[in-house]
Amino acid sequence: MHVELQMDLALYQRAVKAETEAALLRAALDAETARWEEALRLTWRMVDPLNPAGAPGSYARGQDSGIVAALTTLRANLKTPNAEVTG
Repeated sequence: MHVELQMDLALYQRAVKAETEAALLRAALDAETARWEEALRLTWRMVDPLNPAGAPGSYARGQDSGIVAALTTLRANLKTPNAEVTG
């Protein structure tokens, strides 16, 4: 009986540990999702597809630097704070 209780206790402790780890992973995923959404929001504010900065049709020709600047900013916004900046 004593051995069975020890086994049950060990199983319970593993279950609690697994539940705690799952909660930490969910929190990390939620934080990363929020960071991604904020980076996209900041990037989208830079480019107005209905009012391009360049000549008319420049978006279709891929000549508007606003898109490039927005994508560069998105990449910078998504980098982790301790990531190296490469030129």
